[in-house]
Amino acid sequence: MQRDTDRSGPPSGEDPAREIRLLEKRLRKANLRRAELEHLMDASHAFQRNIINEIEAARAEVERKSRELEALNASLQKEKARTDQLLRSIMPEGVAEELKTTGRVAPRRVDSATVMFADFVSFSESTERLDPVVLVGMLDHYYSAFDQIISRHGVEKVKTIGDAYMCVAGAQDDEQGHARRMLSAAREILMFVRDSRANPSRTSTSAWDIRIGLNSGPLSSGVVGHERLSYDIWGNTVNTAARVVKASAVNTITLSESTRAAVGDDPALRSLGRVEAKGIGNVAIFRFAI
Repeated sequence: MQRDTDRSGPPSGEDPAREIRLLEKRLRKANLRRAELEHLMDASHAFQRNIINEIEAARAEVERKSRELEALNASLQKEKARTDQLLRSIMPEGVAEELKTTGRVAPRRVDSATVMFADFVSFSESTERLDPVVLVGMLDHYYSAFDQIISRHGVEKVKTIGDAYMCVAGAQDDEQGHARRMLSAAREILMFVRDSRANPSRTSTSAWDIRIGLNSGPLSSGVVGHERLSYDIWGNTVNTAARVVKASAVNTITLSESTRAAVGDDPALRSLGRVEAKGIGNVAIFRFAI
């Protein structure tokens, strides 16, 4: 009997259905792994996007804070400049720098300085008849000009007391020449007052007369107060200057003997003799002719 060797189908021992199931199983695993990989990739991309968004947000916040700091710094610098200007307006620049650097000002005493008082004549009567706005405007007109004048001559403003303008030269350095510098400033102040009287329209009302008195000698200076700082000078030299201005004629400059000696010989100086200064005694005075 002949053996049938012409059978069709898979080799002996192979099951096509089983092979298909294995392939389908592998395919499902591959699909599952691909899905897991895609999920991981999506999660990674989302994470990266979140990181990038956070970085961008942080960068934007840093830039915003930087702009705020720049604006704050600009504001602080502006306020610092205003504070510096305020300090320089109420005390000499050297004193203001010492105060900013150390937080205090050491009292000073010099052997020779020159003090000037400039008093407006009939000021009290003006305060009674002038509108307050007009009065303040006139004071500002004169005192602002006085500030500019003394600055040009190296003289330091001390303070204003109503109608009295007080300044000093040599209180910080005790250098020679302070009397001559003060006299030059006084002359320019008097010329300004005379010009204001000749052109009253510049002050928008009637102008004032003035008396100017100078005295030289030793004095002390310093800053007093805590909440409200005040630069001031003290000593008999200051008191004598206040008496000299009272003896001055209207629209003239009067010097004490000590200032005349510090200025030196000048043909414009004329002796007026001696006057009684309350609490001080007789004081020799001189008029500086302009």
